[in-house]
Amino acid sequence: MNRYIVAFFLFSFLGWLWESIYCTIQERKWANRGFLYGPICPIYGFGSLMGFFIYDSIKAGNLPNIEWWAILILGFVISMILEYPTSWALEKLFKARWWDYSDLPLNINGRTSVPTSVAFGFGSILVMKVLIPWADSGINSMSEPLLNFLAIILVSIISIDTTLTISSLTDFENYVASIDEEFQNHMTNIVDRVYGYRNSLYNKAIQRIAVFKLSGRKNRIAKQIREKRFDDLIKDYYKSDEVRKMGESIQHGSTTTLEHCENVAWISYLINKKLHLNADEKELIEAAMLHDISHHDWNNADVSRKIQNSDDSDVASDNTEGHFGIPEKEQEAIRSYMWPLNITKIPKSKEALIVSLADKYCALIERIRLNKHFGLRH
Repeated sequence: MNRYIVAFFLFSFLGWLWESIYCTIQERKWANRGFLYGPICPIYGFGSLMGFFIYDSIKAGNLPNIEWWAILILGFVISMILEYPTSWALEKLFKARWWDYSDLPLNINGRTSVPTSVAFGFGSILVMKVLIPWADSGINSMSEPLLNFLAIILVSIISIDTTLTISSLTDFENYVASIDEEFQNHMTNIVDRVYGYRNSLYNKAIQRIAVFKLSGRKNRIAKQIREKRFDDLIKDYYKSDEVRKMGESIQHGSTTTLEHCENVAWISYLINKKLHLNADEKELIEAAMLHDISHHDWNNADVSRKIQNSDDSDVASDNTEGHFGIPEKEQEAIRSYMWPLNITKIPKSKEALIVSLADKYCALIERIRLNKHFGLRH
């Protein structure tokens, strides 16, 4: 799994590099291609993973060697399959198009076209015959601890990047602003009904009321609403002696285990809210607050456990079952929070996936000790 993760990022970067250079030359100005903030185009990463699966199957003897013309056809088909649904999904979710082939012949709704897919087919020959063997050789030369560490860092980075990108595209603040605007209009109508006359001075006053904005205040109110709801969700856990014991051990940097769990719960709560994932808030917060209740002190752990401490999730799950009697769904979320370090324990619910992503994000930020700069609670 770690090998595929590194390959995904490598080819996502190469795809971003190719598209950025090509579009910069074509448009004669810098063109930063890609959906995310960082220098990657994930669609190239997914395409390369299909190539890697085929390459591995050929090496293992499960598939015969593929001729160049078969690679061309396969690349053409995969390009058509990847581009159309990806373009459609991005447009439906974010009301924007990242590419448009409407001016090319034989295009399908501008989302994919025969000429571009043929070009990707020829590019697939280069990928399968040169780039994938080169990447495979480089990745296999890495030591297992280095590969594990690199995979964790890359997953953490894309988790942060995806969260920031989608948060900027799905605007929670606009929702609060619309509530404020509705209130302002309602108050204007009340004033209009109370006063039955309109002179020039009065009209100017009413106009000022209607357009008066308090952006800073709206942001503060929205933040206070979120924090009040979150505090209500976590306050009962601090009554537990088992939870308070987590404050006695250090997790990452100078962050205690209890502080880390609250950070993960907070980021999980924000991800669920901002991305409108509709995960169960109680189950989500409970799994996040109790996911590290193994009371393991990372500062005193040996190096091998720091690299891959996959048994902590089992200990935490046993502890929560023994002390709190939480449902199986939340136990499963706790057991799988270490994924993809523990490849066999894949998150099986929205709550589990959110906690796993939030844990990687918080762990990275706590390690570099920029907690307050990146939205953590502690």
